Amino acid sequence: VDAFDPRLLVSPPLCHVIDFSEIKEEDLFEIDIPLKFIASVGTRVHGLACWFDVLFNGSAVQRWLTTAPGAPTTHWYQIRCVLSQPIYVMAGQEITGRLHMIAHNAQSYTMYLSLSAKMWGPGAVQGGILQTSSGKLDLKEPYYRMSQPQSYAMAQDQQPQQLLQAQAIPIHTEDLDEAELLRQPSENTGPQLQ
Repeated sequence: VDAFDPRLLVSPPLCHVIDFSEIKEEDLFEIDIPLKFIASVGTRVHGLACWFDVLFNGSAVQRWLTTAPGAPTTHWYQIRCVLSQPIYVMAGQEITGRLHMIAHNAQSYTMYLSLSAKMWGPGAVQGGILQTSSGKLDLKEPYYRMSQPQSYAMAQDQQPQQLLQAQAIPIHTEDLDEAELLRQPSENTGPQLQ
């Protein structure tokens, strides 16, 4: 849990929307988010960057609170869900996975992350998986909290539209294979820091 430079992001963000006027409390005990990204650059992917935005939808005024990288830092900062091993991707390569959050008694979540890079280039089997990695993170574990997080402002040469604005990417559970959604993260892989 810390603040990180938005230039570390390797794909446009996607959104998982929770409408608190509609959802039931028990629906928040376990949250399953299918993931699907397209890499913008060739690089190593160390994990998943997470943050939240909240719309306070008043009858007269709407207000947004954002904890996004590059925005003014809040006490919530951002979260890096780190994989046990990085995966390597090329620009344009598809990355799929799952973020599975399970509430626990410390009024927080244990997060299970799984990411896979699909095969790429000539001769690649359509839809085949080339690499997979996973990680587990307890949000209340003090080991994962930076003691003096550094805030990062948006650099002058950055395109905020590319890094901070969520793309209108519809995510549907049926987009991912049932086996991929049901696969549980390996219990013997623990989180590692970058």
